[in-house]
Amino acid sequence: DPVIVQATLPRFLALGDQSRFHLQIENIEGASGDYTIDLDIHGPVTIPASALRRTVRLNAGGRTSFTVPVTGAGTGAATMDLVLNGPNIKATQSFTLNVQPGTSELYRRTVRSVAAGSTVSLSGDLLADFVPGTGAVSVAVSPLGAIDVPALLQALDRYPYGCSEQIVSRAMPLLYVNKLAASELLPIDGKLDERIRDAIERVLTRQDTNGAIGLWSSAGADDLWLHAFVTDFLTRARESNFAVPQRNFDQALDFMRNAVVNSNDFDASKAEAIAYSVYVLARNGRPIMGDLRYLADTKLTSFTSALARAQLGAALALLGDRGRAQSVFNSASEQLVAMQRSRYSRSDYGSRLRDSAGVLALASEAGLARADLIKASVTLEEERAAARYTSTQENAWMVLAAAGLSRETQNMALSVDGVPHQGAYYRSWKGFELDGRTIVLGNSGQAPAQIVITTSGHPGVPEPAAEQGYRVERSFHRMNGQKVEPGAMKQNERYVVALKVAELEKAYAKLLLVDHLPAGLEIENPDMFEGGSIEDLAFLKRTVQPEHSEYRDDRFVAAINRSGSDQATFTLAYVVRAVTPGKYVLPPATIEDMYAPQRFGRTAFGTVEIAEKP
Repeated sequence: DPVIVQATLPRFLALGDQSRFHLQIENIEGASGDYTIDLDIHGPVTIPASALRRTVRLNAGGRTSFTVPVTGAGTGAATMDLVLNGPNIKATQSFTLNVQPGTSELYRRTVRSVAAGSTVSLSGDLLADFVPGTGAVSVAVSPLGAIDVPALLQALDRYPYGCSEQIVSRAMPLLYVNKLAASELLPIDGKLDERIRDAIERVLTRQDTNGAIGLWSSAGADDLWLHAFVTDFLTRARESNFAVPQRNFDQALDFMRNAVVNSNDFDASKAEAIAYSVYVLARNGRPIMGDLRYLADTKLTSFTSALARAQLGAALALLGDRGRAQSVFNSASEQLVAMQRSRYSRSDYGSRLRDSAGVLALASEAGLARADLIKASVTLEEERAAARYTSTQENAWMVLAAAGLSRETQNMALSVDGVPHQGAYYRSWKGFELDGRTIVLGNSGQAPAQIVITTSGHPGVPEPAAEQGYRVERSFHRMNGQKVEPGAMKQNERYVVALKVAELEKAYAKLLLVDHLPAGLEIENPDMFEGGSIEDLAFLKRTVQPEHSEYRDDRFVAAINRSGSDQATFTLAYVVRAVTPGKYVLPPATIEDMYAPQRFGRTAFGTVEIAEKP
């Protein structure tokens, strides 16, 4: 090209960020003369009117550069179309920039009973408190008021981290969405089949040579319960005609079979994993009836979770021993009632809510007595009503429970805007889809129905700092260790971001530490601390090692396992470079127990300012 235009943009912006584009124009072979640059902006950014057109003088072989101020004024993708006109030259280019909300997503959930013959109206007013375009309304109408399927799928789909448990929790419910509703009515991003196939491929990359599948990689793949959960997904995927490599699948089953064979005197901590393994083996027709009857007849009290007992009962039903199956399921229901709600996570990723959903799903799949379904549904409703936050495990099993109960909902008679609808109703509306509309849902049946309305979106007002079991503090330092305020950074300088986490009590936990970057900073040199090359930052020496860490364009992520044997304070750190001058939203750093998400810590929001390099 005779004239080359290069644009340097931030990787993204947050709502309210004030940044700039840097444009450089180089006249390679064009004639000397005046060149005019016209900018046409589409989407949620604003630039000053004076910057929309600029005329510059370019000599042959010359170059010039300038900046264009830009402000994030909404959310979504913005496009900048540039047209260059000069002597016998017209060139065009387009650039895109995504503007993020800058605040964390919030969920609000209400449950109402809809009497026979009555209606409920929904409109866009439900999203008035959220940043425009970021909201969603999810509705579930069914006999059971705890399972809000669209909101559960949305929460799973927006949990962006990729351990094997989370990959499977997001993918396994997708096997059943067509049983619940037409997929276009549910908040699912992307094609179902592709997402399921991708999940299969991803978890199998974490399979060790002994057949075990690990949480983040094949290294240290020794979590039998997790392995059984992943193999359960692979089994259900095969049943739905998805391809799973036979050799990998056989190795996964053999790993569980070996564990069960050696389980006559199993440690109590392994009971839940043994029960899940037996269930998956039975689902695949493996000859384990002798082991199964031994566990059900002589070891049942060793299984302290209701889900484990339900898995034993489901395995018995699969292999034809329905008498024992019903007895074991009765025990699972009694265990559910006896279980106490706990604030802490468990080694089997569970909770009373997860176990309630799991018992409900397995009992309905096995076609057992309605009394078992009723008991499990009661505890499920109790736990769901008490839970402000839910884990990926809880969400996935609740969707499986809804799928299992689909037969129970077939007699429901509803109406949607006057159009008859048979069975449970699940639907989600995103963004502006409800603007100017009112949806009227009616109960045309003889019995009351339960409606769950879940609104989600990004609030316009940031949440304050919080300490719910953990405290997290964030600080910025120069490379010599000197502390620096985030409002006093300089372009092209490198800084260390230190994240100090304090456990407020001893507790078993699988922690996830996430620090979202402001738009003007970029992570660089992730291996710096691994090599211990910064002598002046000795105070950042790790006392707790993360099991997994990620360095993304917009965030730093670390997963940390805590045994609960001690109460620690530890620091993790990473290096950033101040790239683009401007004033940016500084999102909070968060720490949470992934499987007891009500235990978390969060810093306050802040502001980062990057001064232009002199």
